[in-house]
Amino acid sequence: MADRIAKHQAIRDALTERLSAAKGVRVRLTDAGSYLFPELPNMDVEIEEFAKIVRRLADVTITPGTEFGPRFTRSFRINFSQDPGAALSAVDRVLAVMERYRKK
Repeated sequence: MADRIAKHQAIRDALTERLSAAKGVRVRLTDAGSYLFPELPNMDVEIEEFAKIVRRLADVTITPGTEFGPRFTRSFRINFSQDPGAALSAVDRVLAVMERYRKK
C-alpha cells in the first residue's frame, strides 16, 4: 500500500509542478484523492465554455469549478487516476488550450 500511495503522490506532485509552472496558474496540493483543482488566469471564455473547448480540442474531460460553488469561476477539477505519462500529456494539452484562450 505504501508503494501505491508514493506513486499516487508522485503523479500529483508532477502535475502540480507542471501546472504551477504555467504563468498565472495556481494549484493547491490536495491531502487525498485523485484530483487537482487548479485556478486559471483570466480567460476570454467562462470556465464552463473552457471545459467544453478542452474536451473538443484537447480530448481531456475537466469539470468546471462552478459545479463546486460560485466562487470557483476560474477553477476546474481534473482527475489523475491514470498512468503518469497520460496524466502529464493531458495537462499539457489543457495548458495549450489555456494559452489559446488566455485574456490578453
